[in-house]
Amino acid sequence: MKKNIFVACDFSSQDEAVNLIEQIKDHIFGIKVGLQYVTSTGTSGIKALTKFNLPIMYDVKAFDIKNTVRGFAKSLKKIGISYATVHLLNGEETLKSIVEETKDIKFIGVSVLTSFSNDDLDNLGFKHDVENQVQKLVKIASKVNLHGVVCSPLEVKTVKKIDSKLLCFTPGIRLEKNNDDQKRTMSAKEAINEGSDYLIIGRPLTFGNPKKNIEKIIQSLK
Repeated sequence: MKKNIFVACDFSSQDEAVNLIEQIKDHIFGIKVGLQYVTSTGTSGIKALTKFNLPIMYDVKAFDIKNTVRGFAKSLKKIGISYATVHLLNGEETLKSIVEETKDIKFIGVSVLTSFSNDDLDNLGFKHDVENQVQKLVKIASKVNLHGVVCSPLEVKTVKKIDSKLLCFTPGIRLEKNNDDQKRTMSAKEAINEGSDYLIIGRPLTFGNPKKNIEKIIQSLK
């Protein structure tokens, strides 16, 4: 039984990632690779995961000058990527250009990291709280026709009010309350009930026994 779950492969080794996907491939929608995995294994590590025939999300949250982000976007199709994350702080002009020029990649806009609180935004000099900052950025995502946005489960309803067609990819999924670096979290069931389209799950799935963890997560969604 497959669910709309991207597993976050936050590993430094290709073997670890392949071993994980072998165990849970029949229960997930896709694979997310980020800075740790890409830096350690390079593009060969990404290509090694294409054998599973699952969508791969390249989660490096690209944020740079327009020319650099455009070059990044154009290079993605060479390595088997289906989805890629870009910071919405890139702004309308840059985001519009990559959507128009790279039709075969689904770009997902990053709003406010789930590890950030209102105090964190204030300390960084942002004048808006998390909810208002998300609203401001999501309006840009809607205007340039991004495929979706990354947001915490707490902001899904806000996103859908702005643009019901934007898909919500939600990290910050926890099986139980804990005190790790994620501050805006919900359970998988709660996130789906809020309207999340895809769950991005890392540590709650990869720590311990992945097979038992994915079964527990899927059971919780029933």
